[in-house]
Amino acid sequence: MWMSADKRRLLAKETAGLPYLKGAAKEVAHRATEIRDQVLEMVFDQFIKPDDAKVDVSTTSRWKRARQLWKSLLTETRATYFIDLAASRYMEWIRTGEAAVLPCTTAEMEASERSMPELQGAASAVARAREIRASVLRYTEELERGLAERGGKAEDRQVLERAREALRRVTDPEWFIKRQPKDAAQIDALVSSLAQGKAS
Repeated sequence: MWMSADKRRLLAKETAGLPYLKGAAKEVAHRATEIRDQVLEMVFDQFIKPDDAKVDVSTTSRWKRARQLWKSLLTETRATYFIDLAASRYMEWIRTGEAAVLPCTTAEMEASERSMPELQGAASAVARAREIRASVLRYTEELERGLAERGGKAEDRQVLERAREALRRVTDPEWFIKRQPKDAAQIDALVSSLAQGKAS
């Protein structure tokens, strides 16, 4: 991606000293590092320091979402986060703020685990399932926040709470891995089936 020399120096200063990413295999860590560099460059160029100097980016919701993602990009060390991020609709999420299936950072996963049962199984399956579960939980929270802002119906919020309650009963990591949603439509279908008790 083309960037002026001054802007590229600013990017280098912001991203200096980033830790090497952790992955199950060296190839995964290397690919994730490449993805991180690409996403950092794109987000920085288009949202953090856009070329249009007339826009006061600091007052826009778009800029705030970009800063939120930027902080995650600079602090996350788990390779799978970046691989999942590349497959997500993170650019659309920054632009519109609509709920999207973005991967959860390690900190977000740890926060979501406080109210969730411990998953039982092989360590690698448990780790993957925790990521998926945390992403589903965060998506339902974004939907609920959107409902509250728009004055949505109480019944819709109850649907989301029933879905979260159903997630609290699942302890098999393979359940999450088998049902991992790839986009908003799939996660909406999963939330709906959980709320109706059909996702067994």
